[in-house]
Amino acid sequence: MNCTSQDLQHVWNQYGSIMLTAHVSPDGDAIGSLLTLYHWLKTQGKHVVIVIDDDIDDKFNFLEDVNAIQKPAAVQTDDTWLSVVLDATSSDRCGKVAALMKGKVVNIDHHISNEHFADWELVRPDMAATGEILTELFQQWGAVMTAPMADALYMAIATDCGFFKFSNTTGHTLRMAASLVDNGARPNIISEHLEAQSLIKLRALSEVLKHIELFAGNTVAGISFTPDVLKHTGEHTGGYIDYARNVKGVDVAFTVKYISDTETRVSLRSKSIDVNAIAATFGGGGHVRAAGCTIAAPLAKAKKMLVKEIIRDK
Repeated sequence: MNCTSQDLQHVWNQYGSIMLTAHVSPDGDAIGSLLTLYHWLKTQGKHVVIVIDDDIDDKFNFLEDVNAIQKPAAVQTDDTWLSVVLDATSSDRCGKVAALMKGKVVNIDHHISNEHFADWELVRPDMAATGEILTELFQQWGAVMTAPMADALYMAIATDCGFFKFSNTTGHTLRMAASLVDNGARPNIISEHLEAQSLIKLRALSEVLKHIELFAGNTVAGISFTPDVLKHTGEHTGGYIDYARNVKGVDVAFTVKYISDTETRVSLRSKSIDVNAIAATFGGGGHVRAAGCTIAAPLAKAKKMLVKEIIRDK
């Protein structure tokens, strides 16, 4: 059952030590939401740690406190700690951090596929981003919004709605973003940092573009991140799916990423069909237009399984 903003305030007041986490392969929404809540909870006198079971893309280095993010092996907790899971549908999506959740859990999320696993939750699928939920919460709490907090939340919202181009953008999304600009968020600076590409990354892009494949009468596009391609891109591959999605005539775009010989990580985007339903067939989920999953199969086999499921749904 969803908490109210007042319920969450009561929860914060019960705890002195709080662990914040989000899903593996953290995106702008996860990172921005984590850093903002971290900053605010510290002003409330809490002992707060951020733990992510993954590397953080260097494009987020311009944000204040990004260096505070730790790996699970560096953190110890006990059952007196409160765990707060942001932008994730289940504790499993947090990787090894799940083992550190020894006490009560709060979940703040906007995915329709949320598994309702927490002791307290605020799940709002009607909002474009977890950052949008947090912005409204801070308004309701009368919290002081610093410029670094506003930057992080604006990035969280903007990246999850394609900088206000995707269909999940609502009037409320725009109003929350506008309020953040009024509180010091810098859209131009945020965009410049997120869009800046090193020469190495630009050369990696040229390699990735060679691997776009088309299926189902050119309405489905996919990119395979094999070990050879990952040598060019590194582990952070999240932004490349947009190049497949933008191919003329494409409705559904996907990426399949090599994790091991028996595990493949999948991302899905669409313009019309429900990719959350496709991801759910493999135990994943997300949004109607953006979702992900992990398939327990080698990359080539996982790609065939995924394309078959996409075509079935089309």
